[in-house]
Amino acid sequence: MATTIAEHYVEELDKNSRQLVAHSVEMIEIGDRLAEVIRRNTIPGIAELVEEQQTKLNEVSKKFDSLQAQFRKQKAVLKPGKDFLDDSQINTETETLQNQLRRKTHTFEKEYIDAKHDCLKFLSDILKKR
Repeated sequence: MATTIAEHYVEELDKNSRQLVAHSVEMIEIGDRLAEVIRRNTIPGIAELVEEQQTKLNEVSKKFDSLQAQFRKQKAVLKPGKDFLDDSQINTETETLQNQLRRKTHTFEKEYIDAKHDCLKFLSDILKKR
């Protein structure tokens, strides 16, 4: 049986959702490392510096959560019951939303990668100062 557009879109949303979950797990691990730096508390004023890094991660995490909710909403449109929409039922609005979700995923992943690299560099620099 041929894949419908709705099936393709749902598969894409599921894949993107799994990727965001993996990034979220990484964010938790980085957050744990940042918290460890505060617990050691060997550098004056470190808490404020760590908080800046954690804030970057938190902002991306909120965007990921919002995007996951949008994924669920789009999937409910694409598969309102047990069956996927027929290709003829995929309208311009659905296509536009799918494209927007694709772009947001890409943009938010870039933001995450930047925040992750900033945090890892920060951690590396802090460890050098000990």
